[in-house]
Formats: sequence, structure tokens, C-alpha cells
Amino acid sequence: MNNLSKDLLEDILSRVPKTSLIKLRSTCKKWNTLSKDETFTKKHLAQSPPRTSKGEILAIVLINCSLRLMSVNLNDCDHPSIKLTGTLISLNSSDKLDITQVYHCEGLLLCVTEDYTRLVLWNPYTGEARWISVDHSKYAHALGFEEGNSCRAYKVLRFAHRVHEIYYVSSDSWRVLDVTPDWKMEVDGESNSNNYGVSLKGNVYWFAQDKEAGGNVPGFLLCFDFTTERFAPRLPLPFESYFEDEVTLSSVGEVQLAVLFQNLHTYEMEVWVTTKIEPDGVSWSKFLVVDMSPLTWFQFFSGGSFLIDEERRVVVVFDGDKNVSETSRNTAYFIGEDDYFKEVDLGEVTTCEVFPHAFSYVPSSVQINQTT
Repeated sequence: MNNLSKDLLEDILSRVPKTSLIKLRSTCKKWNTLSKDETFTKKHLAQSPPRTSKGEILAIVLINCSLRLMSVNLNDCDHPSIKLTGTLISLNSSDKLDITQVYHCEGLLLCVTEDYTRLVLWNPYTGEARWISVDHSKYAHALGFEEGNSCRAYKVLRFAHRVHEIYYVSSDSWRVLDVTPDWKMEVDGESNSNNYGVSLKGNVYWFAQDKEAGGNVPGFLLCFDFTTERFAPRLPLPFESYFEDEVTLSSVGEVQLAVLFQNLHTYEMEVWVTTKIEPDGVSWSKFLVVDMSPLTWFQFFSGGSFLIDEERRVVVVFDGDKNVSETSRNTAYFIGEDDYFKEVDLGEVTTCEVFPHAFSYVPSSVQINQTT
């Protein structure tokens, strides 16, 4: 192989499956360097579609402080499955990394370490990472970008109560934002809420509630615009949700937002998908309505992170098991029309404060700029 030209070697190695990249890179320094070259990554991604086959969704799932690469298979509706295809628990071969929160933006991950002293911006496909030191505090986070003339300018937002800061990846610097919120959201670590922000087209969206109303007025959609570096005006949700109702956001591809709503009293679950989404406007289409009371008779513990299969009109919800008094298993629920309901056991819950969090994953060749 050492006698092959670079182009031919690149063409051969680009056919290696995504799940075998780590082994390829550990073979020798030459292959490691080649596999991280931009031309190689683009060629490799072109031969590796997001769905490994029809009916499969590639997803990253945070379980028990570890990141798992999984294939969600809906080909056999009677026996849906979730297969582990890789474990992303470390950033190098010798260091185990415990993660409590993970945020996703078009192939890049922002991970929060268990001790809350470091963030890591990571492209698990290329293996590049940027460590970011922070103080020992629990913040909510978001990862997004501003579209530039030649490239994207990636930024990190973090906030807790009245403190709002933005981190610029290109310059490795922070800036304090002047924000006086009239809304509230659960901050990471303060509860078991799964209120993650969802990144779409560089901006991030959350479910939020009015700060002064105490849950007595319906919640709404809140957007942070990474170009203007401001929170946009409130956007309406297609339902009325109040205190203790469960509302969780997800994405469909990289251009649509999905929202799961479960009523505290009736247990009915609604799933809606956007037909238009921008910082200044949103429109919705109903995707699925299911009465969960005869199926589980419980409210999802953390709101339940979820994936959508549009073709089969199925939602896959990741949460704890439905043994309310003694939750001990991570579980995926496959829910669809006509009382379609299946469960897949994802293993024992060993970290009680962190429920499983899943999102669809599309590998990216984006390079993370390293500071000097």
C-alpha cells in the first residue's frame, strides 16, 4: 500500500465504513493524516449516506454519561431494533470521558463534562476536538453558527439565570451579552428535564415559559439568532401547554423542527413538524396524535428525546422505563398510528440523574479551527 499514489490510496480508504474509521486511523500515521484531510472526508461522506439502508436512522445517544452511535431499524415493524454500531466515550484511545450533556449542530458536538469544568467541541467523524475551560457552574448551552462569505463562524452560547455569554470558536474568546430575560427555562442539572435546544440552520430553538406567569399562560418557542447574537421574539406553538406538561424538541433532517407534547392529565401525545421555521416566523403541520393512557399510563419522565421516521409515521422516544416507582432501564418506545407501540430495552440505568438523550446524526467534514 505504501507504493500506491495518494489519489488511489484515498479512493480505496474512502470506501471504509464510518464505523471502522477509528481502526483505520490507528493503523499508521500516514493513514491517520490522510483520513482527516478535507478532500478525503468529502469523498468518504459522499459514499456514506446518513441512512445505512432504507428504514434505518443513524443516531447518537447519550446513555449513562457515554455517547453511543446507534442504528435505529424500522424495516420490520413487528420487531424494530436499535443496534450499537460504535461507542464514542472518549476523545482518544487512552482517556475515558464522562459526559452529562451533549448538543448537536450539523455534525459537530458540544459536550459538557461530568465535573462541569470543561466543554469540548468535537467532530466525531474527523476526530478533531477543541477543549474549552469554564468555571464550575451549571449552565444551559447551545451550539450554532453565523454564515460568512467563505465559511461558517461557529459560536457557543451558555447561560444561567441572568448570566449570558458567547464563545467565538475562531478566536477562542468569550463575550458577555446584555440580556434581561422575560422567559425561563430549566438549566442543565437543576432537574431531569430534557429541555435541550435544537439547532437548525445555525440558530437554536427552545421550549420556554413566561418568567412572571408561573406556568399559568401557554409556553412558547424561543430562538437565539447566532448572526444577530440576540434572542428573537417569541414564536407560537401549535398547542397550549402549561406547568408540568411535557414539551420536547427534536429535528427532522437539518431544516425542520419537531415538537412532542404530552398532557399531564390525559397522557395524550401530540407530535408536530414545522413547514416553515425562521427566527421571525413558524408554521406547523400535525404529524401524530396518540392516546398514551392504554399503552403506558405514564408521562415521559424527561419529556423524552425522540426521532421521527416520516415514511412510516413513527416516533421513537428515548426515556426511562414505565415502571414509575422503580425506573431501572433505559428504554426506546416506538409509537405510531393505530395503537402501534413497541419497546426496546437499552440497558440498565447506572446514572440516575441523566436520562437518555438521542438525536439523528449526519457525519460532517467541518474542520474545527485550532488556536495557537
